[in-house]
Amino acid sequence: MKSLTAVAFVVAALIACGASKHIESKMADKDFLAKEKFFLEIFQHIYQDDVFVTKFDDSYANYKPWEHLDDYKRLEKLTDFFELWPHKPLYDDEIFTPIVPRFKEYALGMAKLFFYAKDWNAFTHAVYWARMHANKQLFVYSLTMAALSRDDLQGITFPAIYEIFPWHFFDVETLEAAERFKMHGFHNVKKLDKAYNVVIKSNYSNVYGDVNYDHNLAYFTEDIGFNAFYYYYQIDYPYWTHGPPGHEYKKDKRGELYLYVHQQLLARYYLERLSNDVGEIPHFNMYDAYEPGYFSNLRYYQGVSFPNRPNAYNFYQSDNYEAIDSIHLYGARIAEYVDTTTDDYRTAVEKLGNMLEGNLDSVNLKKYGSLDRFYRNLVSQSRPYGKYGEPLPGTQSHYETSLRDPIFYSIYKEILEYYWRLTAHFPEYKHDDLVFPGVSLDKVHVPDALYTYFEYFDADISNAVNVGIATSEVTTDELYKFGRNSVYHGESFVIKARQLRLNHHPFEFTLDVTSDKAQKAIVKIFIGPKYDENGHDLYLEKNYKNFFELDHYIVDLVAGVNHLKRSCEEFGMWVEDRTTYFELYRKVMDATVSDYKFQLNQEQAHCGVPRRMMLPAGKKGGMPFQFFFMVFPYHAPEVEQYSTFDPVLSCGVGSGSRYIDSLPFGFPFNRPIKHGYHFEVDNFKFYDIKIYHKEETSNVV
Repeated sequence: MKSLTAVAFVVAALIACGASKHIESKMADKDFLAKEKFFLEIFQHIYQDDVFVTKFDDSYANYKPWEHLDDYKRLEKLTDFFELWPHKPLYDDEIFTPIVPRFKEYALGMAKLFFYAKDWNAFTHAVYWARMHANKQLFVYSLTMAALSRDDLQGITFPAIYEIFPWHFFDVETLEAAERFKMHGFHNVKKLDKAYNVVIKSNYSNVYGDVNYDHNLAYFTEDIGFNAFYYYYQIDYPYWTHGPPGHEYKKDKRGELYLYVHQQLLARYYLERLSNDVGEIPHFNMYDAYEPGYFSNLRYYQGVSFPNRPNAYNFYQSDNYEAIDSIHLYGARIAEYVDTTTDDYRTAVEKLGNMLEGNLDSVNLKKYGSLDRFYRNLVSQSRPYGKYGEPLPGTQSHYETSLRDPIFYSIYKEILEYYWRLTAHFPEYKHDDLVFPGVSLDKVHVPDALYTYFEYFDADISNAVNVGIATSEVTTDELYKFGRNSVYHGESFVIKARQLRLNHHPFEFTLDVTSDKAQKAIVKIFIGPKYDENGHDLYLEKNYKNFFELDHYIVDLVAGVNHLKRSCEEFGMWVEDRTTYFELYRKVMDATVSDYKFQLNQEQAHCGVPRRMMLPAGKKGGMPFQFFFMVFPYHAPEVEQYSTFDPVLSCGVGSGSRYIDSLPFGFPFNRPIKHGYHFEVDNFKFYDIKIYHKEETSNVV
């Protein structure tokens, strides 16, 4: 793309569900930086429409998309939206969520509006119109989805969703403290780098005590990077579309990916539960009380708090009878498919994932519905809110807040039972399916002890406070002149929320592998539990669901002895924490007005999981876990990895070339293991480790 200049700077690009790969980085030129600056401006103080420093001319102020049809390609795709919006617009007096069926047409229509804008000028006009006139949650959701799909915007870095909408990530006490600093004129606040710099200690919802045993995991379930990952996963593969032309999601095995993402979330959560002595994820029974309550301490921008759920809450109530009946009806139909299908394994899994999610690639959406959304609607029961008297959206109504609540893991445990039921109909993997002839994994060199700890991280929550209308007052503030409107009397400010988040010390391993010839192979690493919460051995036949994949990469074996050394810093799928909004603005400004180079790579890719969450916390005195290492023949994917997109700039959603090989996701733990001795092959190794945790507290007060 013309807005980028390649340079000889090598970085590791981290692609979700792929492997790390050393590739060239790129640097943004002035044209690209102008686009980056536009997005930084448009997302700041998202609920205020009158605070732009950059003055948009009358062509923007008076713009209505349906009056400028020449600005769009594929007009037939926009007809419904152009008919819908003038008659029934969606404003901020309603709380948007993609889970509510009637909001789907708004999300689809607005995403198409942005996607089919024919050039940058038309695109910016459409974005400005929506920013000024549409529901802001709808706006951010649709714009993010469309911009990530447009070929002319590959490489654009958005501020993290938790900095655009801090209300959905940080507790009310943090937000109130931010507002007080602003209202008091930053009294006694020191400047740092020419800006008022406020740091607020931000806590998790259990700061004043756990309301149940599960609440002790708030540091994990409420981690903003973890929740942002899930939000962006749902942005990348929204259920309500097949995907943009040329980027169809079925190319990426979206059904199988849906199942694997959620299975891995459950496995990782279970490892963390063991670190806190709470054990098995509780089942969700629609007729019995669900024991763990949840109190989020979140509130919407409008001022209303997120609904809470007390302990031992029973969802079997008259308001839920219809939802419960739907789960029974559609669940029975899906079970019938699972028990009677003659499809091969990959086809059956792909179909099942699409059925359970209820996306547009489902073989029959009318027949199979969406157990995913039926369950979410059931557990989102709350008081009426808004002009239509609909239930006030709760944590399971928003993707960015889903992982916070323990009920998320319980309902997906129920959903995934259909997957395990399906896989049980296929033969288990036996010795001949798992062995790598001529190759042996002779020895593993890994530190016996790994260490985790809590470390301070800052997020820019300046968006959480309202700012004054931009004026023509004389100011020397460079960021303000550049378009950043977080200012007080002409001087920049930044408000940071400081939290303790889980991290770990770096580690590496070496595999001694003998091969009878030169050949390609893949290496996979998983971590799994060694004992249950009561200290009992977990045998493989009962434990296979609990292994969490850490890495998956290609090696070129030579004939003879190979020493395969790898650091956790090289593991694929994992990314660094996001640069703050404030620092991102500074970098774009410096690159625009000076010789500073703005780097474009996937080091902080939206599609990755925070690297610091790789390992479960463990315990102060050490906790046993086990690594599983596998060396296996390389099976080339149907489409060569990275061959249809630029991995420096993109996660490759809808490209069909995201994946490193053609093995089923989760192999060899993707089918029930009935006889653990089949895993006693020369190319597999289980290795016991202990994880030590250095700190006890996860809150900062």
